[in-house]
Amino acid sequence: MNATPLRITLVDDSDLAAAGLRTLLEPYADRVAVIDNRDALASPADVDVVLYEPMGQSSMSRSLLRDLQTLGAAQAAVFSWAGPDQLPAAPANPHLAKSLTASQIVVSVERLVEGRFESAPVSRPTVDAPVEPVAVIEEAPSVRAAEAHRLPDVGLTPREAEIVSLIVSGLSNREISESLQLSINSVKTYIRSAYRKMGVERRTQAVLWGLDHGIGATRETAEPLVG
Repeated sequence: MNATPLRITLVDDSDLAAAGLRTLLEPYADRVAVIDNRDALASPADVDVVLYEPMGQSSMSRSLLRDLQTLGAAQAAVFSWAGPDQLPAAPANPHLAKSLTASQIVVSVERLVEGRFESAPVSRPTVDAPVEPVAVIEEAPSVRAAEAHRLPDVGLTPREAEIVSLIVSGLSNREISESLQLSINSVKTYIRSAYRKMGVERRTQAVLWGLDHGIGATRETAEPLVG
């Protein structure tokens, strides 16, 4: 479970859809928070997921979606009654059906942020079935992944600790993305989540925090970072 709720905003020309999603997810306020578009635009870097309805999308909604994706690093996902094969164009982003239950939406969003969401049309039996933990088949661990399992327990998830260790090692977000085979947006999301838990705001602060908590090299051997 996240230390702080994931922040979601919905780009949909229907005000009823946004209000309905907020009401539907209220029982899960400790895990997700639905914020309105104005708050999302005011602090786009704090948004974790942008859901959007592509059907009947107005020019204003298209502009809003574009701004949120340009200004922030949130993962975008289609949220529609229409299936992928019913959309005007094949969606480049993951697809969530509006027929999902509240708990399924929450789990889907969490998996989306964690980078382990499988995009596929949701069948009716799946929608009606209770959400059960799904076994995830991991790829063969890399040397860096094996090292991450030996990192100290400092209140971060294994993936967050692994990424912080790579930051301490001096890797850029792009290099981390390539090393771990994650999208750049997923890397940024993990970094934001880790920074909140660590209580830091900048990369240099994250490096010092990591060194003080036994992640990566010592202060004496670490290369200085600029910025």
